[in-house]
Amino acid sequence: MKFSYSLIKKFAPGKYSKEELIKAFNTYSFEAVDLGGDVFEVPNTAIAHRFSSGSSHLGVAREAAAIFNTKYIDPTLNKLSFDFKDKGIFKVNIKEKDLCPRYSATYVTDVKVGSSPEWLKDVLETCGLRSINNVVDIMNYVMLETGQPLHAFDADKVRGGIIVRRAKNGEEIETIDGNKFKLSDNILVISDEDRSLAIAGIKGGKYSEVSLNTNKLLVESANFEGVGIYKSSVKLGLRTDASVSFSHNLSPELVDLGMKRALMLLKEICGAKIHKTEDIYPKKQSKTVIKLDLAKIEKIIGIKIKKTEAQGILAKLGFSISKNLITVPALRNDVEIIEDVAEEIARLKNFNELPAIPPKISMAVGGEDDIVLIKENIRKYLTAVGYSEVYNYSFVSEDKLKIAPAEIFGIKRSVKLANPLSVDFAFLRNSLAPYLEKNLKDNLRFFDEVRIFEIGKIFGDVVSGEEAKILEKTILGIALEGKDAFFELKGVADGLMEDLGLVDWFMPDLNLKNDLLESQESLRIELGDHSVVGYLGVLKSSSKGAILELDLEKISKAVIEEKEYEPLSKYPSIDRDISILVSSDMRVGDILEIIQKADPEHVNDVDLMDFYQDEKFGDKKSLTFRIVFQAKDRTLTDQEVDRELEKIVSFLKEEAEAEVR
Repeated sequence: MKFSYSLIKKFAPGKYSKEELIKAFNTYSFEAVDLGGDVFEVPNTAIAHRFSSGSSHLGVAREAAAIFNTKYIDPTLNKLSFDFKDKGIFKVNIKEKDLCPRYSATYVTDVKVGSSPEWLKDVLETCGLRSINNVVDIMNYVMLETGQPLHAFDADKVRGGIIVRRAKNGEEIETIDGNKFKLSDNILVISDEDRSLAIAGIKGGKYSEVSLNTNKLLVESANFEGVGIYKSSVKLGLRTDASVSFSHNLSPELVDLGMKRALMLLKEICGAKIHKTEDIYPKKQSKTVIKLDLAKIEKIIGIKIKKTEAQGILAKLGFSISKNLITVPALRNDVEIIEDVAEEIARLKNFNELPAIPPKISMAVGGEDDIVLIKENIRKYLTAVGYSEVYNYSFVSEDKLKIAPAEIFGIKRSVKLANPLSVDFAFLRNSLAPYLEKNLKDNLRFFDEVRIFEIGKIFGDVVSGEEAKILEKTILGIALEGKDAFFELKGVADGLMEDLGLVDWFMPDLNLKNDLLESQESLRIELGDHSVVGYLGVLKSSSKGAILELDLEKISKAVIEEKEYEPLSKYPSIDRDISILVSSDMRVGDILEIIQKADPEHVNDVDLMDFYQDEKFGDKKSLTFRIVFQAKDRTLTDQEVDRELEKIVSFLKEEAEAEVR
């Protein structure tokens, strides 16, 4: 944004040069760059947080007056006299109050449209604007001076008053530069009873523009909702000084300042006569009042400061103080809390002169995130056994949400994006499986076997009472396509659990219908406390494919708990092998559950040693288990082990209809 040094000096007279002013701004206020001649520039990014005050010559002049401790001259404080007591013939109807918080209009007569005075042309030229005529130039000048965009309509071309409304779909308007636009109903317009006169907050229309034949005006000074103006500007590809200003959510208090100043200049330069202003402002901007807490300000800026000095600095910036209460200027909507007040004081004291004091903080012993360590261990293990890591999108289509058994991880509701890129990426994934399955299919075009894994987040919408929150879980997904995929993947799971230090876990049947897995060849993965941490199963889409998913957050917690120290038993263990014939439908996990149900006192471990299925067994299969018995306080006798083994065999015969071989 360009500024005139001469105009700044007019509002903040003092003995400082342009170079000194720019240096002071860079030290105390915001970035400024000398462009030569009478002009300097302040980037929009430097004042984006305080556009209502920092984008105007008056706002910047107040900064200069505060820095150089000079007088501040505000022309908007001058008295304005109306020539007529009434408001003229026009009425204003705001149909979209949320998009237009404030709208003021003034009927002006006896206007002499012509060339502008040289001083006005000079300021406009310095700031990059060309002179049109005195009326248009006044509107542009007042925007530069106060920061409030304005517009003047030829009043003779306005029928029945002003209406602030949404455009009709397909409605067309020709702007003052001769360009034509087709509008939609999410764009705000200023219209009369017959047609749209301007694109609100962006650009005026050709039909009602001021010409040399104009002698009556309807002057507009309004406030528009910033997001709406920004979206309309982008949609139309039409960027103007007004749209940039309104996009930064200007304070509605600027409306009155801009209108008052414009009417003063219309009377002075154009000999105009003015009616009283119609000002619709239903919900006024509330005042921001902050308690002057000097102790907290000193703690924030790191130095002692007298109350009178703090009050003096704030007064120069337009703050008023009464009984330890600070009233923030209406245009400084960037100041909301005591920390903001402390910043204002500190920058006028000069940040560079504040003492550099190292922060005093308590030190703690560094640690490592357990889940990070587990991820690293998993990656090392899986890459060592021939698996490759993949990365997939977190966004999926609605169809993919229904594939995997996400209920295993406590996810019952999916999370839909507010603004998805497309229908294929409209939801957050509730499982790693859909993309892993796709990865298998894509890679099988080039390889006979594919071994992959992914560590990533899944998401769910969890409702608790009346509150809803997004659930995130860190999941490990492993997928395999090849010979004996299910058994290989089960072996990988066994080895991984052992590598992580987990010993108390088992695999019962999944017993959960889903579109991903073969129900008769799928297992649930549970820890010793029966908490479910994942699943393993054969893919329906391929008899040679298998997939596994594990909840790493639950695994991490279990691993930490199992790291508790327990001394090794001083007494020897006794092994017993048992071979049984069971139905071919019987799962290994079912057998392990039955052994656990028998509640043997001294069983330390159970491992599947052999699996055999042959035609001679008919519809049965042979399983051989090694059961390890061990006591912590003594050496077990053969008789004790035999009794426990007989109890286990009895349960297997009864529960699994097993035949002991």
